[in-house]
Amino acid sequence: MKRLISSLLALVMLSVACENGHNNDLPNKPEEEGCYKGLLTVDQNDGTLYKQSDVEVDYELKDGKLNFVMYKVKFANGMPIKLDMVVEGVDYTEATDGTLTLSGDGIVPYAMGGPFEKYTITNLKGEITDTVMSLDFMCGEYPVTYDGAR
Repeated sequence: MKRLISSLLALVMLSVACENGHNNDLPNKPEEEGCYKGLLTVDQNDGTLYKQSDVEVDYELKDGKLNFVMYKVKFANGMPIKLDMVVEGVDYTEATDGTLTLSGDGIVPYAMGGPFEKYTITNLKGEITDTVMSLDFMCGEYPVTYDGAR
């Protein structure tokens, strides 16, 4: 079953690579010390967890929303390539100490030049401080968590 899901994801990625309807203004990968680096965990919905260490994530605030990029990420062991996933339009509030509290629902992520509607981000919750970033969301039907630090 995991191989089927991985194969379908690879097929979707290849077909999406031909689309080009997204203009992403997020910066290129920043210097390593500017990124959060941490553990990405994906529940495979079959009793197993896929984990990837040292995943780099960066964000920007733009037009009252938060956008983030997960660099060189995989979501399953059988996924043939790593990709950069862009998530735009996340709602946030900023506390007086600078902590950002994130929330979002119904956000279509982008990768390889196009939208990944099948993996729409729902139930996104998170927190960002100067030193740590934590994210928790559904990516399609898969629960995802990320815990990183600078």
